[in-house]
Amino acid sequence: MKQHHIYLILFIFWLAGSSISQLWAKKTFKNPYVLVQNYTINDYHASCQNWDVYVSEHGALYVANNSGLLEFDGNTWHLYQTDDQESLFQIGMRNDTLFSRGERTNGFWRYNKEMIMKYTPVSETLPDSIFRDFRMLAPFSIPEEIEKAKPQLYAGTSVYKFVTTDEGLFITDSIGNLLHHLSMNNSLQDNIIHDICVQDVDQIWLALDNGIAQVNINPPVSRLGKRSQIGKLEQVGSDEDYLYIKTNLGYFRKELGTQYSFTSIPQEEAEKYLRKQPDIITQPAENLFYEPASIGYFNKAKYIYPVPENMYWLVKGNEAALFQNEFNTTTQKCRILFDNYQMNLTTRSPHFFLLNDSMYVVSAMQGALLVDIRQIMTQNMQLTMPTFHSIRYSDSQGMHYLVPDTSMITLPHRFQEVNLFVSTTVFTPNHQFSYLLEGISTDWSEWQKEGKISFSQLPEGTYTLRIRKYVTKGTFPEITLQIKVLPAWYNTIWAYCIYVILLWIIIQSVLHYQLRRLKREEQAQKIREEELEQQRVEQMKNQMLETELQNKNNELTLQTSALVRRNKAIQAFLDELNQQKETLGDRYPNKLYNKLRTLMEEALNDQEDWLLFDSYFNSAHQNFINRLQQKYPDLTPGDLRICCLLRMNLSTKEIASLLNISVRAVELRRYRLRKRLELNNDTNLVDFLLKL
Repeated sequence: MKQHHIYLILFIFWLAGSSISQLWAKKTFKNPYVLVQNYTINDYHASCQNWDVYVSEHGALYVANNSGLLEFDGNTWHLYQTDDQESLFQIGMRNDTLFSRGERTNGFWRYNKEMIMKYTPVSETLPDSIFRDFRMLAPFSIPEEIEKAKPQLYAGTSVYKFVTTDEGLFITDSIGNLLHHLSMNNSLQDNIIHDICVQDVDQIWLALDNGIAQVNINPPVSRLGKRSQIGKLEQVGSDEDYLYIKTNLGYFRKELGTQYSFTSIPQEEAEKYLRKQPDIITQPAENLFYEPASIGYFNKAKYIYPVPENMYWLVKGNEAALFQNEFNTTTQKCRILFDNYQMNLTTRSPHFFLLNDSMYVVSAMQGALLVDIRQIMTQNMQLTMPTFHSIRYSDSQGMHYLVPDTSMITLPHRFQEVNLFVSTTVFTPNHQFSYLLEGISTDWSEWQKEGKISFSQLPEGTYTLRIRKYVTKGTFPEITLQIKVLPAWYNTIWAYCIYVILLWIIIQSVLHYQLRRLKREEQAQKIREEELEQQRVEQMKNQMLETELQNKNNELTLQTSALVRRNKAIQAFLDELNQQKETLGDRYPNKLYNKLRTLMEEALNDQEDWLLFDSYFNSAHQNFINRLQQKYPDLTPGDLRICCLLRMNLSTKEIASLLNISVRAVELRRYRLRKRLELNNDTNLVDFLLKL
């Protein structure tokens, strides 16, 4: 019986939950919430004034701006200008060609292979059929309140109708009931709307006099109230018509499915509807699940909120994921990155408040958020893969553009910076992506919406850039790009070929040089040996000449000594003859005396002895007499003979004996010789003749 009671209670709860869910869905459909994203000049970096807006079938947004043509690919704004930088007022598209009407010219825009828009002016007038003009459309049924605001532009879908005035944007349902009035008072940054573009049933774009706006109708995450007005959430509850909340500023109530703000109510009125939230789980997340590995990034979740059906919200940073433990299996139901909605979770719990099986109220820094997880889980049906919008790099020569539709790019060695612009298109609700450059980093980057990825001065090599796009469920879709950084010219295959050739030339040159050096050394050795041989021969010749000269000197010395001895002997005989003559007087016959004296004097003055002396002297003293005669031609034969005897270093007495004259006469001759040789008193005559 008790078991039947339990089943009955569960069935009642299921019916109640279904009723509340259907009621929420009904009210949400009746008057959907709206999320507005405003883009300012700080976002798109052009003029504040925008005149026309268009969404292409490829998911690119184009805006006619006072500065030129704006393009938005879901992540990055790109500005293209005409040569005259004129303002554009209307744009329209046929096939892949975008036409524009400008301040002075008309023309068309096309992408080149680097995905850069290029403008071509045309002289003829462009037909009006190219351009949309919502002013020309017949107005549909609109409330009187809008009529009073003087409507200007009309657009619509099968579900909603949109009317612009100088007071902002009015949104009605298909039968004309007013749902929302968007203006500067609540969400828009300007009330003057120049153009409207319906992207799909739930999303439109507005070209404002000051900026651009994206209006998302019935988003999965919408703001119920501003933090500055209601404070920080503490408890949440609801009945069929109203949402009740408790914050640090008090108690508030808001009518479900309306654009009205929260109103303050007494505590007693709110407390009977507020739910008690389950306590936050403080144990590690990996201890709660059957398959801890399946929670991945959220295994270090800071906050864990239990919800019915064995499900848990795990919160880490500005991201939350819903996991279910069932049948011994851990399943991820969905995940939410609040960056996609320009929202930030509060830094302190609690965050998630359950309304029904699909609706949650979430505490954010911007205020209270309404989250529809069923709608979030169906977002993957709109999945689009990320692509590269453009790729460019800079080096010392300037900026270079590469073809983005490729699986590999090649960069020079000395590139300064490469910029890759990732596009997710405006069709997808999730624009966040992350990247990993294998070979440089091991961790994925933080999720980012800005499409620009930059790398500076990568070392040479090949890298794989992996880019994954954020999705609310399942595996992140991923694309890859090979980035090849060329080596320096001195590290290329051609450089190595040159190195081999240069090495071969160097080796050949070294070998040739060594061979030539060895040959030169051999020749030098041969020359040295010949020179040594010649030196030995010369030395032998010199030794022979020295020996011969020495022999001649010896012969000269002997000859001279013999002459000196002979002359001394003859002189002694002559002296003895004179003494005998003087002693004997007339007893010594004169005839005999004179004959002996004559013979002795002739022997002393024998010219043949002197000729032989001259021959020996010239051989021994290398033609001394000839050199002396050439230098001093005024010298007499007697002077020459005195010079020769002095060069032999003979004494005055020896010279006197050889010349058969007195010592006095020798000294007189020496005196006269010094004058002829022009020698001063300090010069030694013998030393001078030896050096000559």
